[in-house]
Amino acid sequence: MRIGCSTYSFWHFRGPKRPLIHYMEEAWSLGFDGVEILQEHIETTDPKYLSSIKKTAFSLGLDIYALAIHNNFVLPKKEERDFEIVNVSKWLAVASKLGAKAIRVNSGRWRTVRSFDELMARRGREPPLEGFTDEDAFNWVIECLERLIPKAEEYGVVLALENHWGLTRNAAGVLKILNSIQSPWIGALMDTGNFIDNTYQQLEAIAPKTVMVHAKTYYGGGEWYTLDINYDRVFEILRKAGFKG
Repeated sequence: MRIGCSTYSFWHFRGPKRPLIHYMEEAWSLGFDGVEILQEHIETTDPKYLSSIKKTAFSLGLDIYALAIHNNFVLPKKEERDFEIVNVSKWLAVASKLGAKAIRVNSGRWRTVRSFDELMARRGREPPLEGFTDEDAFNWVIECLERLIPKAEEYGVVLALENHWGLTRNAAGVLKILNSIQSPWIGALMDTGNFIDNTYQQLEAIAPKTVMVHAKTYYGGGEWYTLDINYDRVFEILRKAGFKG
């Protein structure tokens, strides 16, 4: 296994925001093998800028292994879901330009719980919009991801679906989506801190589908909750599943 750093890790530091290159240099100084770049840290999608980021990574000996984006497929209106597909396709092209091998995607959520503080208090659960069900939402997400598979293959970038609240707040939701799509160009992005209940059982459930891992720690306490994660146990789960990423 190789160890990288997401530029998200620098997101909550106080003080002025720094350019992406600064975070890459910090990752290099800390001895990481590579970086996952957060969408918000990309200053422009101009080809010259993207090439400069790729060149910086090469100069530092860093692998840009993933791009983390934000999307939402849990939208009743087809035209809104179509817009999301176009947006993810755009970022697939950016990921390819950067040399990233994977792109973090979300299922999305209903957003009936507006406050993230409240969502965390509800452990990621929220009710559907009136007149719809979670089953509707799962169907939308599966359809959108299926439509993105050809683009993922074209650009050579794997769709990494994170367990990230809403429909994917538990392993059952992640697997319901992934088991419905038969393609090597999609898999699970295991976030070790996003299964609050029955953590290890749920991590074990998605491990065979896992293509990448977000390994969280909570030293000093978390902002919304704290998990004491046993990484010896997590690594054993990943090894048993044959994870080599």
